[in-house]
Amino acid sequence: MVSPRSKARSAAITQGDIGEQLVRLTLPMMLALLSIMGLGIVDSYFISFLGTAELAAIGFSMPVTSVVTSIALGLGMAISSLTSRLMGEDRGEHAARLITDGFLLTLGVAITVITLLFFTQAEIFRALGARPETVPLIQEYMQVWLIGVPFIMLTTVCSSTFRAIGDTSSAAQIAIMMTLTNIVLDPLFIFGLGPIPAFGIAGAAAATVCAVLIAFTFASYRLGVVERLLVFSQIQLAEFKQHLKSLTDIAIPAVLANSIVPLIATALTAIVATLGTDAVAGFGVVARVEAMSLMTVYALSSTLPMFIGQNLGAKKLDRISAAVGLAFRFVFILQTSLAVLLYFTGPFIASIFTDEPEVAKVIVLFLAIVPFSHGLAGNTILINVAMNVLGKPRWALYINLARLLILTVPLAYIGLQIGELEGLLIGILLGNILAFVIAKRLFDKVLALHNVPKVGLIKGTSAHLPEAIK
Repeated sequence: MVSPRSKARSAAITQGDIGEQLVRLTLPMMLALLSIMGLGIVDSYFISFLGTAELAAIGFSMPVTSVVTSIALGLGMAISSLTSRLMGEDRGEHAARLITDGFLLTLGVAITVITLLFFTQAEIFRALGARPETVPLIQEYMQVWLIGVPFIMLTTVCSSTFRAIGDTSSAAQIAIMMTLTNIVLDPLFIFGLGPIPAFGIAGAAAATVCAVLIAFTFASYRLGVVERLLVFSQIQLAEFKQHLKSLTDIAIPAVLANSIVPLIATALTAIVATLGTDAVAGFGVVARVEAMSLMTVYALSSTLPMFIGQNLGAKKLDRISAAVGLAFRFVFILQTSLAVLLYFTGPFIASIFTDEPEVAKVIVLFLAIVPFSHGLAGNTILINVAMNVLGKPRWALYINLARLLILTVPLAYIGLQIGELEGLLIGILLGNILAFVIAKRLFDKVLALHNVPKVGLIKGTSAHLPEAIK
């Protein structure tokens, strides 16, 4: 039997004040995102003391680790999309069996990933351009990191599941726990202390594995014992096969859509590189600033799908329209306000990161142009994640493909040819705007399929809005 706490959370999500619920769910995810950002900074900081070769080795490992993370996120997205709808339908027992089957699927995928990478990692890193002397360092890191793959993937799935049932606090606790554990263990395992020997770059991987193992122990206990959502004794072969199909139908397009995002960033970096190293350095800085400015959007993107799913399952369609409209307007106003702030503070931000005039020029010009499209780009992100819970994961994939092949990347290249750096930045801005236009039209069609009232960006969502908010 599903815990009373899960049922109480579902009742609040499907009946409580919409704005209050979105704030309650989103704030913990902002803390989680901050901790995740901190995790990457901590790793890079301690490894930098080992030398440039070790730092480069970590850099080469990132594409592979990012793919594994994307797979885990796709599986988590599939499980959470289906779980949220089942919880909204008050079918908690069925949701528990789905989550359990999702766990088994994730474990199977993790074992497959470990097997493939164990035998092919050297060839993969050589193909990525790693020098012969760097490959052994990468392998030293990866051989330890591979041990943690099942726990990394299962912990990611646990976090997604907690969000699906409206328990974003537990999801945030998992992220914070991993970051704090990593901060403590990184210097111990990398440099050694007392009886603990110095493991070097392998120590960084060992710290990550230990951190994620502790987080997984906490997460699985809360999910299985406290929330009663892991029921391995109730596995049914026929139902497992059905769940497997439902999960993969969402997970595969979601993984592909997630994988396209770094491809877009890589393509834009390659275009920028034609302007020289100063431009690349400037783009490296603004990427971090951009990530921070969009943090609220990313946090909201992890909670809005769950809100939509539970209310869709409960057939509270007006609440979906009201919540999405509220999220759209909040993101647009917030990001436009931040764009104005970044426009005026661009020179100051540049001075924090660099003393090079040419690098500073890139930073200032970027912050004066591109952020003015973030209000719409942020809403495109919300639309993409909402597509999964609404049963159209492929449409999110199509939107990202359009950004890569038709909109943002091609327009940035064309802009570069016409107006160099300024033209490139205007191309990115236009790409973000057009991507939203396409995404919004597709989203309206999806909402119509579910009989959800049309959502407006500026004005009220529908005639049902006042009633929905009551």
